[in-house]
Amino acid sequence: MTSDQTVTAFCSAINRSAWDEAVALLSDDCVYLNVPMEPAIVGPQGVRDTLQGFLSLLGSIRFEIQHQVATGNVVMNERIDHVTPPAGKNYGLPVVGVFEVRGDKICAWRDYFDIRQFETGSGLKLS
Repeated sequence: MTSDQTVTAFCSAINRSAWDEAVALLSDDCVYLNVPMEPAIVGPQGVRDTLQGFLSLLGSIRFEIQHQVATGNVVMNERIDHVTPPAGKNYGLPVVGVFEVRGDKICAWRDYFDIRQFETGSGLKLS
């Protein structure tokens, strides 16, 4: 798989809540960072636990990729992350994701978004 195909497969697995499939695309030392928040998460199980923890607040998430570009082992996508919080309203958050791929595994994933925009749109307080 190319780096672009790896990230596309990962995002597709997230959209289908196929957690085993998604984390199988992460390296053992993968680092995940939501840039406006701390700390960085390390390893497939840590990423899985973090995402599933978010989903306990968000209800569900769906990545709508607007644009995706790849050069070498770096893949960047501009997307709308649609969330459906159980106690809130459906909301689409603009996000830029940056992925680094080693072999056929994602070894780094950074998401950039405006936390205030998320809080206002979803009604959830994260900061």
